[in-house]
Amino acid sequence: MASKSKEPSNPAPQVRMPTMKRGINQFFKDVGVEMRRVVWPTRADTVRLTAAVLFVCVMFVVYLYIAGELVHLIIRLMETGKA
Repeated sequence: MASKSKEPSNPAPQVRMPTMKRGINQFFKDVGVEMRRVVWPTRADTVRLTAAVLFVCVMFVVYLYIAGELVHLIIRLMETGKA
C-alpha cells in the first residue's frame, strides 16, 4: 500500500519580487526615455476622437432611456391587465 503524503500535490508557485538593481535614478531616466518615444496624437486627432466618444456615449444613453421606457410600458400594461 502506498502511504499518503501530507504535502499538497500541487503547491502554489512562488512569485519572485523584482529587484531594482540599478536604483531609483536609473528608473526615472528610463521613464524619461520611454516618454520621449511616445507618439502623441495631434490636437485634431484628440478633438476627433473625443467627439466620437461623446457621440457614442450620447447614443448609448438614448438607447438605455428608450429601452427603460419600453420595459416600463410593458410592466404598466401587465399591471392593468391589458397585455
